[in-house]
Amino acid sequence: MRSAKKPKLELFFYPAPYLSNETLKYYQSAYDLDMRKEIDIYAAAQQHVDQSLSMTMFLRSTIPKACTNGKMDVRKKMSTRDLSILRNYAHQKGIKSIYYVRTFTDNNDTVGANECESCVI
Repeated sequence: MRSAKKPKLELFFYPAPYLSNETLKYYQSAYDLDMRKEIDIYAAAQQHVDQSLSMTMFLRSTIPKACTNGKMDVRKKMSTRDLSILRNYAHQKGIKSIYYVRTFTDNNDTVGANECESCVI
């Protein structure tokens, strides 16, 4: 008795709705956002959830200019100290868990998910 052939698996990537080369300029990479603002949004939503939300932080190996307004070091490289500052900030805001910390290296080494940002959403 022969077993049936397994179908070939294909990868499908679903970008943001209506994303095209013309609309790309209206979107910003999650890695370029100030994660404190993301923490604030999750904290506001967390107040209305009984358990917890699965929060994902997106970090570059170098700190974006938008994130250097005094709370984090102005060093070029992200450090575990900076991650600790963000985690403590999240805890103070009432975040119950940080599910993933995705990192993006500027030299295109894969640490987390460098290939496709929309794949990790």
